[in-house]
Amino acid sequence: MATMLEKVARAIAEELQVDNWQDFIPAARAAVHAMREPSDEMLEAALPGLPDYGDLPDEWLAMISHVLNE
Repeated sequence: MATMLEKVARAIAEELQVDNWQDFIPAARAAVHAMREPSDEMLEAALPGLPDYGDLPDEWLAMISHVLNE
């Protein structure tokens, strides 16, 4: 089973039409790192209309941190 970083690296390589996806692990890590904090729009999409997002931002950060540590 591919890690999330591998999936992102493969997607970048495919978009650029390059065979060696391993070369894109650093770019994948940078892309995932850029998503560490969810935007207000992302939180609203997950929990529409709620005045408080509860623990969702912390849960998101935990998931992204997991990917970065794979």
